[in-house]
Amino acid sequence: MNKVYRLILAFLIMGSASAQSQMLDLKGAILRAQKQSPSYFRAINTAENRYWNYRQFRASLLPQLNLSGSLPNYSSAIDRVTLPDGTYDFPEREQLFLSGNLSLDQNVVWTGGRLSLISSLQRTDVYRPDRRINYFSTPISVSYFQPMFLYNSLKWENKIQPLAYEASRRAYSEDLEDIANETTQLYFAALTSKISMRIAEQNVKNNDTIYKISQGRYNLGKIAENDLLQIELNLLNAENSLTNARLNYEVAAQELKRYLGIPSEEELELGIPSEVPQMEVNLDKALSEARKNRAAVLDFRRRRLEAEQSVAQARGNTNYNFNLSANFGLNRQADNYNAAYANPYAQQQNISIGINIPIVDWGQARSQIRRAEANRQLQEVNIEQDEINFEQEIFLQVMQFNAQYQRLNIAAKADTVAQKRYEVARQRYLTGKISITDINIAQSEKDGAKQSYLQELQRFWVAYYTLRRLCLYDFVNDRVISYEAEY
Repeated sequence: MNKVYRLILAFLIMGSASAQSQMLDLKGAILRAQKQSPSYFRAINTAENRYWNYRQFRASLLPQLNLSGSLPNYSSAIDRVTLPDGTYDFPEREQLFLSGNLSLDQNVVWTGGRLSLISSLQRTDVYRPDRRINYFSTPISVSYFQPMFLYNSLKWENKIQPLAYEASRRAYSEDLEDIANETTQLYFAALTSKISMRIAEQNVKNNDTIYKISQGRYNLGKIAENDLLQIELNLLNAENSLTNARLNYEVAAQELKRYLGIPSEEELELGIPSEVPQMEVNLDKALSEARKNRAAVLDFRRRRLEAEQSVAQARGNTNYNFNLSANFGLNRQADNYNAAYANPYAQQQNISIGINIPIVDWGQARSQIRRAEANRQLQEVNIEQDEINFEQEIFLQVMQFNAQYQRLNIAAKADTVAQKRYEVARQRYLTGKISITDINIAQSEKDGAKQSYLQELQRFWVAYYTLRRLCLYDFVNDRVISYEAEY
């Protein structure tokens, strides 16, 4: 039983400790940020908005079933009627009009027209001057409307919208990689400040030990008062640095907690991500993957299509209009419902063609087209420059990443050497073999080497996640990076 009690007590202690502090490493922080950080919610909302925009466009290409009507339209009035002899009469009229119309409409992408199948029924109840009922039915009617042939907006949108939607899907993956980069910077800001606080705490302890020993040596006449005062000043400076370090850590830690959604009162235990991937990224591989995976590549194509669309629209909107409207259907009129749908039916046909041809426009149409063509040329120049910047950014990032690993190794070795040198200098000072100046230099170099190592480590991980985002490619696992938005 005692063993069971001890196990229960151990679990309670572990639960209490976990409630007060949380172990967190860099990868865990990134995964958490990609699920519940403010940047994640902005990314998911943007992705959802773009998705429903595309769904709206796709829905506009599908058949639309519409029901319309007048239920009812009642009127009662006195009209003025001209009689055959030229005089006027003022009969009372009272009637009720009901109508229903069911249509199936389909946009035709390749022509820009609209095809409709229509079925309708109308009923008129006349109360005065003569009581009668009349039905007018159109069981089926086919109509087609074709606007000008010079510009087809549906055809252009059918080319552009799929590109825009696919680019938005890739942009969502880029947004999540941006979150990884942002988290890395916040994580290292908290980690660096915490290690600085630990260094400051250790420096206070070391300086306090040195000061106490130096007091004894001063009492024995082995060191001068000036050296003792210098050591006391070092202790005071160390205590002041510790106060600042604690404040800096609290600020950085709270920013990280807010970003990750961690309660502010919870203590963080941050680990140093020292296990870095050992690899060298091939520039041609990086450029190839970026061209296949990035949203910007699709945006370049979309912008070119939009420029071409503007030129086509300018050529179409030159006041040369040609509209075609055609209709064919069957209808019947009767004084009761059943008879309104009995054979034979009368045919209903209608064809109309409308044209507008400007005789003199003083060069307006030509100027409009030339302006659109000039804008297209300017857009092409801008796109080509953006493509160069696109590749240049990847080139520089690959070079920086490949060089960063070497700088990180040097910084790690310098940190180890500086730590050892300080311990040796500290022991030599305690035995009276070196001066206070030497121990101060060793301590400064020790702290500087640790800070340099952490800075290089941060630069490495920032460069790593930046390269992943620029190529949307995981070079460690050799796979394309793609996130599916959940909404």
